[in-house]
Amino acid sequence: VVVFLVIFAQKTNINPQKTWAAVRSANIIFFLAAFFIYYLSFAVRALRWRMLLENVGFTKTNGVHLPKFWKIVEIIYISFFANVIVPAKLGDMYRAYLLRQELGVSATRSFGTVLAERLLDLIVLLLLCIPAVLISLHEKLPWQVELGLAITLAAVVIGVIGLFVLHLLRANIEKLVPKRFRDHYNHFHEGMLGSFRRLPALTGLTICTWACEALRFFFVAMALNLIQGDLFHILAAAFFIGLVEALLTVIPFTGGGVGLVEGGMVAMIALFNQNTTSLVPAAILLDRTISLFSILVIGFVVFMIAFGRQARKQTKKA
Repeated sequence: VVVFLVIFAQKTNINPQKTWAAVRSANIIFFLAAFFIYYLSFAVRALRWRMLLENVGFTKTNGVHLPKFWKIVEIIYISFFANVIVPAKLGDMYRAYLLRQELGVSATRSFGTVLAERLLDLIVLLLLCIPAVLISLHEKLPWQVELGLAITLAAVVIGVIGLFVLHLLRANIEKLVPKRFRDHYNHFHEGMLGSFRRLPALTGLTICTWACEALRFFFVAMALNLIQGDLFHILAAAFFIGLVEALLTVIPFTGGGVGLVEGGMVAMIALFNQNTTSLVPAAILLDRTISLFSILVIGFVVFMIAFGRQARKQTKKA
């Protein structure tokens, strides 16, 4: 991740002295607000995932005692740490594994809830992003944004078609699955399709999640006085940049979307203000300090603590 960022800085001719001066001039209150609002999103994600798990039968009445709220937050946070250091969103699979390790429940059913959550994320992101893009910026979109929207739209279409196929052809697909894997397939099927109960509440929590993501960049922009204009204009521009930044992280080329995200942010900020060249790298650095570097550092600490706790637990059992 660090190597990719150094290469990006060299290719874009960033002046380290000017960037550091801009960072030092940032309003610390707004930066801390951005940090807080981003980490608030993990609590919202935990509430949503708990609801998804309950939807597929992980309840006390079925003999499953889900972890406490903060343990679910920890599992999600560690999965984000994994997504930062490895490509292809492998942290999502790791989240299902961690829940299985904690409860002994089906990892395939848990992974079904994670995929359902991702599909819900993509649908809500598109509903929030595409209308604004088509109305105001369709003629001057950066290629990174076009690529992110195209891949996200394709992922949503494939996901929705896949849901219908799973629902309509379950028996036919099950026959094609080798016998030793049929239980896993059935668990995955239940986890994926069963997750979409209580859809209005899930949608509301998803909107709150992405509002936290967008507000993070809004407070970063306010900290640097990055975007000129009235408050509504700044808020609209920041929401657009923050949400499209999230779209770019969906493309699993590198861990945490490193490289593509930074390039896309440069292009998107230029759409709203072309006279803040010295502030653009500072804005990207502050934003990625929250959404990337803090996950790397804090996530590593949380991971090691959780790993040590699990090792002690297994030793006691032995």
